[in-house]
Amino acid sequence: MINISAERLQQIVEKVFVGAGAPVGSARQVSTSLVENNLVGHDSHGVLRVDSYVQALDSGRVDPHGVPTIRRESATTALIDGGCNFGQIVACQAMDLAMKKARAHDIGMVALRNCGHTGRIGEYVVRAAQGGFMGLAFGSGSARGGAVAPYMGTSRVFNTNPIAWGVPAGAHPPVFMDYATSAASWGKIRAAVDKGVSIPEGWLLNADGRPTTDPRDQQRGGIMLPFGQHKGYGILFMVEALSGGLTGVSCAALDSYKSEFAMVLMAVNIEAFQPLEQFCAMMDELIVATKAARKAPGAEEILVPGEIEWKTREQRLRDGIDVPEAAWERIVEAGAAHGVTVTL
Repeated sequence: MINISAERLQQIVEKVFVGAGAPVGSARQVSTSLVENNLVGHDSHGVLRVDSYVQALDSGRVDPHGVPTIRRESATTALIDGGCNFGQIVACQAMDLAMKKARAHDIGMVALRNCGHTGRIGEYVVRAAQGGFMGLAFGSGSARGGAVAPYMGTSRVFNTNPIAWGVPAGAHPPVFMDYATSAASWGKIRAAVDKGVSIPEGWLLNADGRPTTDPRDQQRGGIMLPFGQHKGYGILFMVEALSGGLTGVSCAALDSYKSEFAMVLMAVNIEAFQPLEQFCAMMDELIVATKAARKAPGAEEILVPGEIEWKTREQRLRDGIDVPEAAWERIVEAGAAHGVTVTL
């Protein structure tokens, strides 16, 4: 493992993206987003993806100068074409637009398509919660044919289809959930490859449709599985249908699929229903009551949604971020390919 401070890691990744042709402002925003993902413990969406982002820039799949454009709009809704720009840049603009509409009309819902990888979508619902809104986001990936089997199936149909939901609190930071509707995200399996460890049963089937704990099987035609049996599968299905249907991208298993990242983001003005201060005070009380519940045998603490991310962020800001050597080497190589020397 390479241990490095968040500040230094962000500077390195920014330089690599600039070397690959991204404007400084965009490189800074995207590198900050990736490092923030590492800080909160979602290494699957952190700097292990730097090389794939650089490959997207090199191939033209991401245009760092692309201009997001509103294709359809009403008082409370919008459809954004991302112009092939970085997904994080387009998604932040989309959530900001949703919040603007919610300020004026109490609810805002924005769909986006035609952009790069959209990153960790919990970032966007926290953005909304910090603005005093309920935030909701869900989206689909860009793999034609999908990566995830349906419940009771053994072949690919869906993408990993994450969903995130967040609300503000008072004395506590925003409460949020953020996870793939597959049993694990693609990045978590790649992280296991980088670390040289096995994955739990129930995450992946090999190319023959048989259960496997070898994360390398994902790149050998493996099939990911939905979380939560039929319940998780239901959410997986609906995210695929709504992300594809509302954006016009369609769904991974269909001939009409456009092979683009697609996302739907929503902001709801809490003040339309209850005073924000009152809502946040209730959230604080709920957090305290939840954490005071009787603990299961062996449990040290009861956590509320998002709490582990805030705790991990505090710890990694203090102690640094551990980057697997395989991921670090990919960053070094991506920099070298664009005239950037990467050193600690």
